[in-house]
Amino acid sequence: MKDVTQGYIDKEEATQRKPVEIYHVWRDEGVHWRYTNGDVAIVYDGETYAPASLERSLVSYNSQLEITTMNIQIGALDDSIIEFISSNPVEILWIMVSKLHREQSPLEPDVVFIGQIKDVSFKGVSASVRCVGFEHFLKMPVPVWRYQLTCNHAVFDSKCALTAASYKVATEVAIDSTETQLTSNDFADETSGYFTRGKVVLGVESRTIVDHSGTVIKINYKFSELEAGDFVDVYPGCDGKIETCRDKYDNVDNFLGFPFMPVENPALRQP
Repeated sequence: MKDVTQGYIDKEEATQRKPVEIYHVWRDEGVHWRYTNGDVAIVYDGETYAPASLERSLVSYNSQLEITTMNIQIGALDDSIIEFISSNPVEILWIMVSKLHREQSPLEPDVVFIGQIKDVSFKGVSASVRCVGFEHFLKMPVPVWRYQLTCNHAVFDSKCALTAASYKVATEVAIDSTETQLTSNDFADETSGYFTRGKVVLGVESRTIVDHSGTVIKINYKFSELEAGDFVDVYPGCDGKIETCRDKYDNVDNFLGFPFMPVENPALRQP
């Protein structure tokens, strides 16, 4: 009879043991959340993964290079991560799911999924988080710059060359019951619409300004932690038009759009 190697035995035993998974969620600003679907906390690489009610779907993919997807069902978490991602933040939230056996020493996790959190929905006290794989970025348009009427740059980026700090307004705000309407007398120092498409920054969080009128600005989603009397940093926005670049920012030299491009194809014009 052929002898079975110890390595083969170890692998067979490993498949019969129920593994646990660890979930690492982070933002580029250096904020991290760590969980495990196990019944006790797991310490790996010096970090503690707290037990949580988590259950994920199978990771779906195919040979046609479709984007990898995965759903996570979450019961209840003790900190602010669910409240944060439910506000649909503009920041990218990364997630890595790994599988390991607690009996191993040292722990050697196998990565199951790496990607970003796309959105979250709720049903009762349960949350469903939809994740997409890193291939999501491969679906983005290339080249980034296009022949278009509006500018290809984002205001205050390196190509725009304006300095955001020169336009920052630091002010104390009052908030309404929805926490999406912020009021400050400093907003009235500029004409209505000046801050529209800009952003409000509180700590490491930022929100898009969807409207500005007089002393009031409205943001797309509330902050996870904002109270009346807090100070925030507010920045104006840009609609990408050459008139805005010229009259609002005096920055036409860095404008990368084609405002005089015909909007109608002459080859298709009816005689």
